[in-house]
Amino acid sequence: MGTEKAVDFITQEQYPRLLAEAMPNEKCLPCLLCEPVCPTKAIKVTFNKTREDYGPLRTGIEGKIAIDQEKCNLCGICAKFCKAFLLVDKGEKEKDPRDLVPYEQLLVDEELCDYCGLCVAICPEEAIAVEGEPLEVTEGEKEFVGKIEIDQDLCIGCGRCAQVCPYEAMDIKKPFEGEIKLIEKNLVRCDPQGCQACFNVCPAKCWYVDERGKAAPVKDQCIFCGACEKACPVQAIQVERSDVRHTQIKDTPWAEEWKQAISAIKTGERKRPDVSGAVSPPEIERQPLPAPEKPEIDPELLRLVNEALKPLEPLLRKPKVRQILEKEPTKVAIKKIVERLQKDEAKKAAAAAETAAKAAIADTTEEAQQE
Repeated sequence: MGTEKAVDFITQEQYPRLLAEAMPNEKCLPCLLCEPVCPTKAIKVTFNKTREDYGPLRTGIEGKIAIDQEKCNLCGICAKFCKAFLLVDKGEKEKDPRDLVPYEQLLVDEELCDYCGLCVAICPEEAIAVEGEPLEVTEGEKEFVGKIEIDQDLCIGCGRCAQVCPYEAMDIKKPFEGEIKLIEKNLVRCDPQGCQACFNVCPAKCWYVDERGKAAPVKDQCIFCGACEKACPVQAIQVERSDVRHTQIKDTPWAEEWKQAISAIKTGERKRPDVSGAVSPPEIERQPLPAPEKPEIDPELLRLVNEALKPLEPLLRKPKVRQILEKEPTKVAIKKIVERLQKDEAKKAAAAAETAAKAAIADTTEEAQQE
């Protein structure tokens, strides 16, 4: 019997779906700033060549290379081209949606530089200066160019790529239009150090801890999905939608229901079916179940079970073992607990042997002293 392939309804044209996209325009170089800040990994930037494609590193070349830190915007093109450049990533604690640039600084390792000067031409900000012996490139050699690819199935339209781009090279379409608000009277109970519910559910990663020590969103990155509002345990977030961007609603048997669903997204009000004419089934008289019989316990078997479990009791009190029991599959948990039990028994045996050895040494010493 053949197996039928599952239908992916999201890809079917007769069903409407949300529209969210990021599209590079003619201003895109591209550079490396947008790829690492995309929360869904929808962006991939590649380049056609590296410095190694122009020949090996020359030896014995003297020169100088300098980066104008005022001009450099940490776009990373030079680092992608040549190993002599090193982009220093920000640490996880330093990453902040209010400052999306993912790098701290650009360094140069002059041991990997032969002062070829090729990096000067590819820097869009003219921030690199090189003194030395230029590398001659054969006329007509393919230029150093990049390509940006965006997986629109992964893109959520948050706009982080557009905000980090120094060239206004990304056009964004958000799935929702609306507003996100913080409810001040409830915000006093917000504890982002202990809770972080909004941080954890936000697909756009737009939340941060403000100067008051409270959670706050970067509103320009919010897609108004409403996940944070539902997750907040103190009801300190309110999300309102004014519009929904979606594909055309086709003339299908469920078209009216789709329209009602989309309207509910904007208004928050859902049309409920009329159930006033529904008929309730008659009450069923349930006979009480007989009380379960207490099983007969074999005292000798119970004693053997208790003896078998006795070595496990101290082990089961340990938090790590409890965690294994709760999270691991049964077979894996049994194996790990048995290994721990064997280690404990080995430690006890070693300790007993050490105690016996010390006692024997003490007896021998005492006998020697008496003699």
